[in-house]
Amino acid sequence: MSRTSSYAAATLPALIVLGFIVWFANWIPQTRWEPPKTRQITAAMSPSQLAGLGKAIVRERGCLACHTIEPGVGVKGHGRGPNLANIAARRVQGVPGGPGNLVEYLAQALYEPGAYLVEGYAGIMPSSVRAPAKLNYEEVTAAVAYLQSLGGKPTARVGDLPRPPAEAETARTTQGEGTAGATDPKDILTKFDCLTCHSLKPGEVLVGPPFETTLLKKAAAARGVTPEAYIMESIIDPRAVEVGDFPKETMPDDYGKRLTAAQIYALTRYLIEPEKKK
Repeated sequence: MSRTSSYAAATLPALIVLGFIVWFANWIPQTRWEPPKTRQITAAMSPSQLAGLGKAIVRERGCLACHTIEPGVGVKGHGRGPNLANIAARRVQGVPGGPGNLVEYLAQALYEPGAYLVEGYAGIMPSSVRAPAKLNYEEVTAAVAYLQSLGGKPTARVGDLPRPPAEAETARTTQGEGTAGATDPKDILTKFDCLTCHSLKPGEVLVGPPFETTLLKKAAAARGVTPEAYIMESIIDPRAVEVGDFPKETMPDDYGKRLTAAQIYALTRYLIEPEKKK
């Protein structure tokens, strides 16, 4: 065989693999998505109408992945977070040293959940205006009205609640987060609030599955795919598979649009190579 023929035979497989990677990278952002429902919430809506919308929002945005609604068992319940049943009656006067009325207390609990922690619960809840819930002001108002209805009568209207403290910064960040194209995985994890739900620390479990390399590889093997394919699928289509007791609806399903192919690839390599996490 001539040197030219040997060279061609050796490079053909590499070109095929390279072509597949380029095709796959260009395919990722074009995946079809079913984003969270967008509801029209206006200042003309009554507290009861807002409470009805708030009930749907609380369920769709993953709040019940940690909270439960169990009448008759008090604040404890059986969730990672406090029981929401009868919360309006329990917190009608706010909390000592905190907001003076129920609406302000509930707004603070959604905006700054770490400001007051119910005894026995850790501060694992991220702000509801950030991932994974990502509620806007009107949706927060609807959620507050719904929580008021659990043991009381809803009174909250659009305009009654204070605006979230970091609303302007959050909006600015959201508008530009998918276009910057930065591929440092640590920056991506921080920028997209991944570490509010997933932990890089061995043995630590937050809202979602931990980012332990051995666990990711084990889950990939159980699904019959490579670790790379499993992680990419989990980012792009988190509804495809449910891991353990972690509800799959909690994970935002729009990262395929917000992240570039290069960013997804960078995250994938970072998560399956333990030495990069040090």
